[in-house]
Amino acid sequence: MTAVRVTVVVPTYNSGPHIEPLVDSLLRQTMPRDAFEVLFVDDGSTDGTPARLAELAAEHPHFRTVSIPNSGWPGRPRNVGVEQANGAYVQFADHDDRLSPEALERLYAMAERNGSDILIGKVASNFRARGVPYALMSRTRESCTVWNAPLIDSLTPHKMFRTAFLREHGIVHPEGPWILEDQLFMARAYLKASVVSVLGDYVCYTYWARDDASNAGTTAIDPRYFYGNLRQILATVVAGTEPGPARDRLLRRFYRVELLHRLGVEPEGPPTDPPFRDDPFDAVRELAEEFMTDGVHDGLPVLHQVRSTLLRADRPAELTEFTRRQRELRALCTADPTAWNRDRLKASFTARFEEHPGDPGLLLARRGERYFLAPSLTDGVLAEPVEVTDALGTFKADVLLRHTETAHVWPVERATSLVLEEHEGAPGDDGTVLVRPVVRGTLTVDPLRAAGGSPLDDGAWEVRVRLSGAGFDRYATVLDAGGRPLTVRRTDQPPAGVKVSVVVRTARPGRTAGTAADVVRTTGAAADALRRTLDSLAAQTLPPAAFEVIVTEDRDTGLADATGAYVLFLEPGTEVDADALERLYAYGVEHDADIVAGKPAGRGRPVPHALFTRDRPRATLAKDPLADSLGADKLFDRAFLARHGLRFTTVPETGVGGRETLAEQAFTAEATVLAGRTAVLGGPVCFRYGPAPEGPGAVPGAFYPALRTLMARIDTLTGPGAARDRLHRRWLRLELLDRLSGTELLDLDDSARRVLFDAVREVVDDGLSPTAGAALPAVRRVALALITDGRPDALTALARWETSIACQARLDRVGRPDDATLLVTFTARLRTAEGPLDVSPPDGEARRFLAPVGLDGPLPDLFAREPLTSGAHPDRASAVLVLRARESGKEHRVATECTVAFTGGSGLSITGTASLTAAGLRAGVWDASVRLTALGWTKTARLGAHRGPDVPGEPPAADRIAPYWTTPGGELSFRVTAPRPAGPRPRVLLHRVSRRLRGANQPQGR
Repeated sequence: MTAVRVTVVVPTYNSGPHIEPLVDSLLRQTMPRDAFEVLFVDDGSTDGTPARLAELAAEHPHFRTVSIPNSGWPGRPRNVGVEQANGAYVQFADHDDRLSPEALERLYAMAERNGSDILIGKVASNFRARGVPYALMSRTRESCTVWNAPLIDSLTPHKMFRTAFLREHGIVHPEGPWILEDQLFMARAYLKASVVSVLGDYVCYTYWARDDASNAGTTAIDPRYFYGNLRQILATVVAGTEPGPARDRLLRRFYRVELLHRLGVEPEGPPTDPPFRDDPFDAVRELAEEFMTDGVHDGLPVLHQVRSTLLRADRPAELTEFTRRQRELRALCTADPTAWNRDRLKASFTARFEEHPGDPGLLLARRGERYFLAPSLTDGVLAEPVEVTDALGTFKADVLLRHTETAHVWPVERATSLVLEEHEGAPGDDGTVLVRPVVRGTLTVDPLRAAGGSPLDDGAWEVRVRLSGAGFDRYATVLDAGGRPLTVRRTDQPPAGVKVSVVVRTARPGRTAGTAADVVRTTGAAADALRRTLDSLAAQTLPPAAFEVIVTEDRDTGLADATGAYVLFLEPGTEVDADALERLYAYGVEHDADIVAGKPAGRGRPVPHALFTRDRPRATLAKDPLADSLGADKLFDRAFLARHGLRFTTVPETGVGGRETLAEQAFTAEATVLAGRTAVLGGPVCFRYGPAPEGPGAVPGAFYPALRTLMARIDTLTGPGAARDRLHRRWLRLELLDRLSGTELLDLDDSARRVLFDAVREVVDDGLSPTAGAALPAVRRVALALITDGRPDALTALARWETSIACQARLDRVGRPDDATLLVTFTARLRTAEGPLDVSPPDGEARRFLAPVGLDGPLPDLFAREPLTSGAHPDRASAVLVLRARESGKEHRVATECTVAFTGGSGLSITGTASLTAAGLRAGVWDASVRLTALGWTKTARLGAHRGPDVPGEPPAADRIAPYWTTPGGELSFRVTAPRPAGPRPRVLLHRVSRRLRGANQPQGR
C-alpha cells in the first residue's frame, strides 16, 4: 500500500455549490490518487453540504469527511485536519478556491528534494481586495527562511506543511472567531521553519471570488478587537527574534500593511478588508508606541515615514489631510505599437502617476541637486519639506501579464529608467522647479516562455503595470495607442523571415540567400579564402530560407542591405561550423541578447580563451573579459544597431591593430558598451579562423590619434569604472605595450622606434584611464612607468631582456598506473639567458617582487617597487600538459595537478602531474608540450629533450596511446590509434577460417 504523501485539509461550512470547482480541481490532480487524501472537516453546516461530502467520500476512496460542532471560524477545522491527517504533508485549501492540476505533485517533489518544512506555491487571485505577493513568487526558491527571503509578505495558510513539523512545534490556528488567525499561524510557522521552499514557475492555488461576493470580506468590526489580535501576532514576532534589523524588517511589514495603510483616507480602489466601524487612529498609535521602534520607522519608504511621523506626533487631522491629497492619485501607462524582435513581442511604454486625464499628477520639487515632495502634498501638513533625493532610485514599473479568465499572473521582462520631466511654469522665488517622475521602458513578452518558462495558456492576457516609488504604489492596465487595453495571446507568432544576415567582406560584391553558390568572381588566395567561408555557410543546419549571405566590399553597405534579425560579420577565410548559426541564433533568442559571441579557434591566431571557458548568458564588460574579444564575428541584433546608429565608419581604417582593425574594434566596443545584454556561447567552436590577414601595419601617425578618439568616445559612454578600465586595459596591452615589446620593437630602427614611443606616450598621457594599468602584471606596469617617464632606451633594454625569457621543461617520469592511463610528470621553470627567474623574498611574506637576472640601470629598482599581484603572484603559478595534433594543429589540454616550489638559486619551479588517456583524442600523432603561466608570462616548451634519470629509454604504452621519442634524444610525442570497431567476433573468426580453407584447396604453385 502506498504511503499517503499529502493530506489536503478543507474546512467547510454551508458550502453549497461553491465547493464543486475545488472538488473538480482535486479530482484532476496528477499525483496518483493512492498517494494523497482529501479530508473535509465540516464545521456544523446547516444546508446540504454534509450530504454532498458523504457522496464524495463514498464515490472516491481517497476522499473522507469529519464533522465537528460549529466553531464559527476555520481555525478549529484546520486543527482537526492536522490531527487526523495521514499524509507526510498537509495542504490547506478553502472550500471555494481551487488547485491547479500539478500542484500537489510539484510541491511534494520539491519537499522531497529539500526536506522542506513549508512549501509556498505560486498563487493567483481574482479578488479585487486580495493582493498577491508577486516579489516573493516571481521565481522559484528551493530553500530559504524568513530571515533571507520576503516570506513575511505571504501570511495566508494555503500552503503545504510538513505534518510532523506542525505537530512537533505545536503550531496550531487559534480557534473560534479570531480575526487575523492566518497571520498568527504563519508567524509561528515561519519563525520555527528551517527550510521553506517557494515554487514560482507554476500557479498552484487560485483564490476565487464568488459571483455573489459572499466571500469577499466581513462586516465592519471594532478596530480595538482587530488590533488586540494583532498585538498577539506582534508579540509572537518579538518573542521569536532578537532586537535588530531582522526583527525590524518583520515588524515593518505589519506597520505598513496593518497599521499605517488603514489610517486617514483610503486611496481609490478596492476597499480595505475588513472595514472598521470607528476611526482606528488611537488603537494604531497605542500599538505603534509598543512595538514600532526607530529602526522600524527609519526603514520605511518616504510616504510611510510621513504617515509614521504624523502618527507618532499624535496629529490625526494632518495625517487625514495628507492621505486625502493622494486619494485620487492613480497610475497611467501607455504603450507604443508592439513589434516582434528576437521572437519576442516588444513595446516601449511610459508610466506616471496622475489624478485625472491631463493633470500633472505626482510632482516633485527640485532645489539644486535635491528633490522633495511637491508643496501641494505637504504644505499645511508638515513644517519641513520631505526630501526624496535618496528615494529616486525606488521609482520603477513592474510589468505583469494577467489572464482575463483564470487571473493567473506572470511577471514580464522589462528594462526601465526614470525621467524627471520639468512641469510647465517658471521656477519659484527660491529656484524651485517642479518635475514629474516618469518611468519609461521596454516590455518584452515571449508567448512560448512567459509562464515561468512555459507557454502561456490559451486566451487573452492583459498587460498590467505596477508603478511604485518613494512609497507610492498603484496598478494600471497598459493602454495601446488607441486607448485600448494591451493584450497578448499565446497564438501570437513572430512573422516568418530571415533570422541571420551574414555579411562577408571581400573585394567583389554579391548576394545570395542561404547558399554561397555563384558568388566568387575573384581568383588566387583571396578567392580560395572566400570560397572556404562560403562553402562553410552553404553547409549550415539552419534552413536556407532562415539566413542570407551578403558579399560586399563595405560592411556598412552590407548592414544596410541586411534583412535578418541578427547580423554576423565575417572575413574571408573564417569557416563557420555546420550548426553554428543555428546554435548562436537559438542562444541569442533564448536569452534575448543584443550581441551573441561564439567560440573561435585558429591555428597561429590569438584567441581570447578566458572569455569562452563557459557559457555566459548575461555577460557584461564590468565582470567578464568581453574587452578581449573586439572582433565583429558575432551576432548583432539589427534593430539594436539601427537604434544606436552603429556603423564601421565611425573610426577610419588605419591598418591592422593587435587583432582587428581599429574600425572593427570601435564598432564592437561601442556596441558592447551600449548592449542591454551580451550572451557568450562557450561550448563547441563556432568559428575557425584562417591564416592571419596580410595588410599594412598600423602607421603610428594615423593609428594612435584614431585610438585616442576611440578611447574618448568610449569614455563618454561609460564613465569611470570597471567597464572602462577593462576596455582601456585591453588597448593598453595589445595596442600600446605589445607594440613596445619583443621583436616587434627590436626589429625597428632607432628612428622608427622613437616615433612609435612618442605616439604611444601621447595616448598614455592624454587618453588612458589612470586606473587601467593597476591589474597588469608587474613587468607591464614597469613598462608603463618607463613610457610615462619618457625612457625609451630603458624600455628597449626591457624588451630585449623579455625576448630571452623562455620555459624550460624537464620530463621526470612516464608511467602506466593501469592499462588505459599514462602518468606524465614534469618540472617547468622560467629562465632568461642569464639564469632562472626568481622572486624576493622567496617565502614568508604575502608581497613578493620579481628579482630579474641580467638587468641593470633603473629597471631593478622599478621591479622592486611593483609587487607581483593577482595572476602574476607566485602562488598562482600553474603549468599544463598540452598535446597538439600534428596534422590539424588542434590542442588538447590534459588536466594537470601542480605544486609550486622555490629553490635557492633555481628560482620558482612548477612540478606537474598529468593523467593521460586516449579518450577525446583522434587517431594520429600528438606532440607534447608544457604551457607554463607564472609571474606574468605564459610560455610553452616542447617536452622530452630534457629528461630526468627516472625516464625509461622506451616509455610504456597504454590502451590506444603509445609514447615515443621523435629522435633518440628528441621530444616526446604520442601515437594514438583508432578504437577497434565493434562487431560480432564469431563472424570475423568464421571469415578467417573460410579464407584459410579456400587457400588450402588451391592447387600448388598457383
